Parts: sequence; C-alpha cells; structure tokens
Amino acid sequence: MLFYPDKCGPDKGATRKKFPALQALLGVYFMGKIDTDYLWLHDEPPQPSSRLRRLALILVIPLIGGAAWLTASPQTTLLDERDPQNVSSSDASADDLDSEQVDASVGPGSANVAAASEYAAASELSEEELAASDGDANALDVPIAPTTADQASSESGKIERSDSAQQLSSVVDASTGIDTGAASAQIPVARPAPSGPRWHDVTIRKGDTLSIAFSRNDLSYADSLKIAHMKEHGKRFTRGLRAGDTMKVKADADGHVLAIDFPIDPLHTLQVRPHKKGYQGDMVLTDVEHRSAYASGTINTSFYVDALEAGLSDRQIMKLIEIFGWDIDFAFDTRPGDRFVVVYDELYKDGDKIANGDILAAAFVNRGRDVRAVRYDEAGDEQGTVYYSPDGRAMKKAFIRTPVDYTRISSGFNLSRSHPILNRIRRHEGTDYAAPTGTPIKATGNGRIVFRGRRGGYGNMIVVRHDSHLSTRYGHMSRFASGQGVGSKVKQGEIIGYVGMSGLATGPHLHYEFRVDGNPKDPERVDLPKALPLPNEYMADFRKHSAPLLSQLDSLTHTEVASADRSSNAEASAAN
Repeated sequence: MLFYPDKCGPDKGATRKKFPALQALLGVYFMGKIDTDYLWLHDEPPQPSSRLRRLALILVIPLIGGAAWLTASPQTTLLDERDPQNVSSSDASADDLDSEQVDASVGPGSANVAAASEYAAASELSEEELAASDGDANALDVPIAPTTADQASSESGKIERSDSAQQLSSVVDASTGIDTGAASAQIPVARPAPSGPRWHDVTIRKGDTLSIAFSRNDLSYADSLKIAHMKEHGKRFTRGLRAGDTMKVKADADGHVLAIDFPIDPLHTLQVRPHKKGYQGDMVLTDVEHRSAYASGTINTSFYVDALEAGLSDRQIMKLIEIFGWDIDFAFDTRPGDRFVVVYDELYKDGDKIANGDILAAAFVNRGRDVRAVRYDEAGDEQGTVYYSPDGRAMKKAFIRTPVDYTRISSGFNLSRSHPILNRIRRHEGTDYAAPTGTPIKATGNGRIVFRGRRGGYGNMIVVRHDSHLSTRYGHMSRFASGQGVGSKVKQGEIIGYVGMSGLATGPHLHYEFRVDGNPKDPERVDLPKALPLPNEYMADFRKHSAPLLSQLDSLTHTEVASADRSSNAEASAAN
C-alpha cells in the first residue's frame, strides 16, 4: 500500500501527495540496497555498509510503521495542515454549485450525507474556537447550558439531534423543492378501528358452513353453533345455506354476535337476536309497498280453469278453496253460472311488482247462495283462522268436510247397500273416497286417537274422539303416520295415515265415518259444529276494518252480475 497508494483505498493518490518526504526516504533506502546487492553485475566487490547507514535504517523502520498506521487511521484529518486560502477557495467553489448540479451528480441522498458530515466537523471544534467565533455572523450557534456534566451531555445530544434534523431537512428542501414540514403536516394519522359493535357483510362461498363464514369475518365460532342449532330456524343456517347468500351480522369487538339479518326472499327477512343463553329467529316482512287489486269471473268450465283465466295464481286458487272449503265442496257443489270476486294485496318494491300478497276479502255465489269472507288477524290465531264471515264468525269450522284429496266418491252413505265382495246387504255407514295408494289422510278435527290398528273388514283403521259426542273413523289405510299412537293428540288437517286397500276393499280408497253419540251420520250432509265468533272486545274494530272491504265486494259483485247478464243476452241474441 505504501508503494502503490493510487491502487489502495478510495483516496487513491492522496497518500502520495501527503507524504512526499517519506516516499523519497524509502526510495533512497531501497535504491541503496539494490546497488549493494547487484554490484556483482559490474564486476565490483560489494562494499561494507557504514555504521552510520545502519543506524539511520534502524531509526527509519519505526517511522515507516508509524506513518503507515497514521495513514490508515481516521485521525489523520487532524494532521492535515492545509493552506487556509486553499480551503476557503475550495469551500467557495463548492458553494457556487447550484442545487440542480448537486442533484444531478450526487442525488438527494448524497446531499444529506454531505450536510451531515459538515455538521459533524463543526461539532468537533473546541470550546475555545466556539467562544472565539461568537462575533462571527457565519459562526455556528451552539447553546451550552450551565448544568452538571450528565445533564450537559444529555442536553447536547438533544441539541445535536434536533439541529441535525433541521439541517438535513433544509438540504432536502433545497435539493428536491419539497417542503418536508408541510408534507409531514398533511400526512393523515391512522386512527384505531372502532371498538364498539359494528355490522359485517357476510357472504357464503362454495363449500362454506356458517362457522367457516364466521371465522373468515372474525366472528365467534361458539355463536355460529348456537345459531345453527336453533329449534325453529336453525336449518336455514345449515342445509338452507347456498353459495352467494348474503347476510348482515352485528357483532361486538370480541366477535360475539348481537344480531343477524338474513334475507330469505324479496318479501321475507330472517332476523336472529340473542334470547336467554342462545338465539331466537323471527321471519319478518321486508319494507314493501302494498296496493289493492281484484279479480272476478264466472264459472263456465271449472272453478280452477276459470279462476286462472280471471288472473288468479295457483296459490291464490288453493287459498280460496281453503277459505270456503267448510261451506262449499268445490269438487261437486260448483255449477256453471257460479260467480266469484276476490280482493287481494299486491306487493311492490322500488316501483316493481314482486309478488301477490294475502287475500283481503272474497265472495263466492254458489247456486244463488252468497258466501263471503274477510281477513282479520288482530285477534291472533287462537282459533286457527284469520278469515271471518261478515257477522264475525270464523270461516274455519270445527271440522273439514273431506279428510283426503280424492278423485271421486266411489260409494256414498247407504244403510242398505249390497256389499261388492260379500254379495249381501250390509250397512255402509260412511263414504268411500277413491284416491291413489299413498295419498295422505288428514284428521277432520282436533281430537285424540283412541284406536290405531287392524279391525276386520276395515283393515288398518284409526278412530279419533273429538269430544264426548263426536268421533270419526278412517279405514282401509295402507300404513299409519309415524310418531303417533293411541292417546296421541291430533289437530285438524294433521296427517294420520295413507290411502290403501287393506281389509275388504276392491280398490285403493278411504272409508270415512262421522258418528254422533256412536250413531253414523252422512259425512256429506251432516251439520258440522259452528266455529266460535270473535271475542266481544274485537267486534267493534272488526266492523270498522271489514266495512270498506265488504262495500268493495258489493260493487264488484254487481259489476260482475251485470257483465254476466250482458254476455247471456248477447249469446241469446246470437242464437235467435
């Protein structure tokens, strides 16, 4: 490194320029040694070295080692005695450089390093030099607090860091043109997430269970199990989940579920709320616009066909059969010329119709008999109905006429009928309803099963006692409904068995009997017990609610009658 300083280190030829005397001394020594060692080339014998030269070499070797150590040490800056005029001229030439040249040559990062090194050099000045520079306008102002040694060291560190940060900031501002102070003031401060309850939008993905979807949204796993095991609506969150379903879940900061709003369809939303130690769900109607609509028609072919032509849906037709089913047998009682009028609710959302609502009122004129029904649900569903006649009696009777959806009556009530198998006169104490094997059989009224098994020609039979006077029998079943037995309570419309041909039967059918005090009565003609009327506390409100609906039915019925009369007159005129 001493012989080839321009190839060693980043300063290259700096060492050669700093120590010219050292290089000359080394050159003399080595040249002398070369002359001594290679005198044989000139055929001259080597001369013995003098004592003075040896002493000089002994003194030079330590100097060479010290010079090498000083050259490699960072403290050599203190030995660099530069000419003040040269230093000032070089500083002045450096100051003349403009910021754009600095940016182009060294970049912003190098400018920062240069400023920091200048400040570090200034901070190493002695206290005497700082005191001597008090009057100089260009001198560096360094405050010194008259405190203890520990406090002075800590305070000086704070001052150096703050002044250094300010100088670095000024260098960056000068070289880049960016106001770092303004930029730092405009940087938004990140605010912590709210710690209170908030709503989560949970989307079900393919293959998800409720717990997987909850885990993805940092919601409680234990709460997902409680929700999935709800008695009434738990299946909606297990087998009822489909990919793409969305729900809103309100949870606290720990992920415990406080509420769920799960849209089932455009009309209904399943709301889940905490209840005792678990959760409870309620199906609520979404906010929609209600508009009244009506349909009317005259039976020419069949009630079902003519109702479809009048604009009623399948669901509405079946609901009408259910409402009037205790008063009218739609399979046998309807005749051409019978009329019907229906006032129902239509549901709109954002100006578009999304579904038909409930039937609000209806009238059916059967063989000249006008039967009317009005929907009223303020009294609750204690009697199992929300439709009442104009005088406030429930349309739903204590019994339904037929216990099965049959295709025809294969044999009616006849106490002197000839038995088709026994070929002798044998009382037929009920009505036979022909239907395919496996057709569900329903209890015609509320009661308790008192017999369930096989009995003679009845085959598989069930006897239901409704009160101390009334009982019903169901025979020729193929099998019984599961989960029931002798002593089980059944409700009107509940399935108790299935159509078959057990016992003495020529084909699949249901044998149905209606008995009063043990005596058989014709199920098609017996006077069924009337339903109880509305409680007195609801009658005033019911009359107020039903009056406009009944007036609308009157108006529509008269219009339908007039239309039917005009059609009849037109047909008669065409025939003539």
